[in-house]
Amino acid sequence: PLLEQAWSVLLDQFAHRYAAAPVPQGAETAAQIRRLQGLLPHWDFIDHDVVLAESLAPLNRKRDPIVGALERLQPVLQWRTRGVFTDAAYTNRAYVEFIGPDGMVRSDDIRLGIYWHDRDTFYPSHRHNAVELYHVLSGTESWHHRSQTRVPRPAGSFILHGSREDHATRSEAEPILALWSWTGDISFESYSMDEAAVAPSAMPPTASMPLA
Repeated sequence: PLLEQAWSVLLDQFAHRYAAAPVPQGAETAAQIRRLQGLLPHWDFIDHDVVLAESLAPLNRKRDPIVGALERLQPVLQWRTRGVFTDAAYTNRAYVEFIGPDGMVRSDDIRLGIYWHDRDTFYPSHRHNAVELYHVLSGTESWHHRSQTRVPRPAGSFILHGSREDHATRSEAEPILALWSWTGDISFESYSMDEAAVAPSAMPPTASMPLA
């Protein structure tokens, strides 16, 4: 029952935040969550090296209910930490797909979940057919897409990436935790990323090691 309660709180918080987004994709994501909220994952305990304590600390100070839900669910979250998504031997970027074709709960209409990005880490320019909406829970990161210069996006920000828009992210002194959703053409077959590289001023991770 504790996992089921935490899952319900997590999705409720996700829907509540996205319903307040200033773009239509937010309301679309919230509606999909509400439609699927009664479905539960099959709970499997998963080995991973993602540590969320530093990312959750600012939310915990605000008594954000999403903190307790994520802490309770952490042993069963299906973090994806290897492959083209990560450009280092250690885990510096990771995501969970809560709902989607490869999600903890299956849906062919949407992908959504949570994204973690370590301090001093660069996620190179990439693109996909899906329309992507991020909501930053904690940390400030530089985001850019198309020809825009990098713009710092603090906690509470929404970041929208249109279909096939190149976009990249870079963190500095703190890790990032964000909710994300894909709508439209959500096939991963369209995903591509530029050659992995370390941003010029990036430093090796420190306080958040060991890491997802």
